[in-house]
Amino acid sequence: MSSSDELEAIEMGLPEPGGYERLAGYMSRHPELGIFRRFGALGHQNLLYLQAEIARVEVRLRVVQERDRNSDDEERKRYGQAWAALSESGESEGSSETDREQYDLIMLLRELMNQYQTALYNHKQMLSLRSPHPKQLGYLREWMQRPTLGRIQLFSCDRTTWQPFKDIEQDLLTFENSMMDEFTSLVTYTAVDVYHKVLGRYIHRKRSKKGDSILPLTYSDHRHTVTYSHQAIVRFTRSLTVFLACMLPIGAIIFLYTVEDMTKRLTVIACLTGVFSVSMNVFTMATLSEIFAATAAFAAVLVVFLGAANGA
Repeated sequence: MSSSDELEAIEMGLPEPGGYERLAGYMSRHPELGIFRRFGALGHQNLLYLQAEIARVEVRLRVVQERDRNSDDEERKRYGQAWAALSESGESEGSSETDREQYDLIMLLRELMNQYQTALYNHKQMLSLRSPHPKQLGYLREWMQRPTLGRIQLFSCDRTTWQPFKDIEQDLLTFENSMMDEFTSLVTYTAVDVYHKVLGRYIHRKRSKKGDSILPLTYSDHRHTVTYSHQAIVRFTRSLTVFLACMLPIGAIIFLYTVEDMTKRLTVIACLTGVFSVSMNVFTMATLSEIFAATAAFAAVLVVFLGAANGA
C-alpha cells in the first residue's frame, strides 16, 4: 500500500495493518475459517525418508544377526534366543563394538519405528480433514485483504498460503465440519449468500447502527462487517432435517391413503422410496449400508400400510 493510501486509511479511521495475532483472533472467533496448509507432499516425502532409513537399518540388522548366529563366541550365538544376553552386550562397558552392534541396531530401529508409526498416524489424520470450500477460502481472503476488515499484512514465506495459487489451494485444509452433508453445505455457502445480498445486508446493518443485539446471526466483532454464525446455520439445517425426517413417512402414508388404484399405489411407493433414499444421501452423512437399511425399512412401512388398507 502506498503512503497516500496509508494517510487516507488513517483519515478514514481504518485499523492499522495486522499480522498473525489479528488473524489468529479472527480464526478463533470463526473456527470454520481456520484454514491451514496440509503440506501433503512434504508429509509423504518425510514418510518415504523414514521408510528408506528403516529399510537400511533392517538390512544391516539381518546381516549382523546372521553373523552373530554363526559366530565362534557362544555368548553372541545366544543373542537370538536370550534377550538378557543381547541387552547385556549393549549395557556392558567391556563389550566391543562388534559385540553390541546388534543391540545398538535394535535400539535405533525401535526409535525409527516409533517416529515412522507416529508420522503415519498423524499423516492419516491430517488427510482425513477436508479441504475448505472455495467460498470459505474466499471469505477469509476478502477479510484479510480489505482495508475496512482484517487488513492483514504478512511478510514471511507463508504469506502466499491464502492467495489464489492453484497448487497451494489444493494443499489447504480446515478443521471445521470435516463431515458436512450436501444440504448443510448448500445452505451455508449458497443460501446465506443469496439471503445476504437480497435482504440480510440491509436488515443487519440497520440493526447494528441502532446498537441492537443481533445474535446469533451476527457478531459485533467489527463495525464494517456482518457475520453469520456458522453454529446457528448448522442448528437450523439440523432442525429442518429432523422435521423432514418426521414428516416424510407421515406424508407418504397420507398420500397413499388418497390413492385408490392398486397399480398407482405401487407406483407411488416406488417413487416415494426413491425420494427417501435420495433425501438420505443429501440431508445426512449416512453410509451406503445405512441408506440401504433405512430405505428398506421405509418401503416395508409403506407395504404394511398398503396391506392393512386393502384388508380394511
